Amino acid sequence: MPGDKYNSVWVSYSSIGDFLKCPRLYFLRNIYRNERGNKVNIITPALSLGQAVHGALEGLSQYKAEERFLIPLENSFEEEWIKISGKRGGFKNAKEESESKERGKNT
Repeated sequence: MPGDKYNSVWVSYSSIGDFLKCPRLYFLRNIYRNERGNKVNIITPALSLGQAVHGALEGLSQYKAEERFLIPLENSFEEEWIKISGKRGGFKNAKEESESKERGKNT
């Protein structure tokens, strides 16, 4: 008889792959958390783009449903982009950053 699914340990295929590559890699990607309890991740341009897009969309939840479409999303996106601009966003150069920013605006 199978055990209780709520007390079982669930491991994804990618986590198993990490462990098979290197147990330390598995620990750093899947187990380790900093002193504030957050996972640590290396920033990449794709991650930065996702962060800016999601930040802009989540900002809409602060407004009433009737007001949400009156606020230009591009303004919110620009505000979020400032937070991840340059090396903070993992961009190697200005061209890479501008390409990612255009992708975000077109999303």
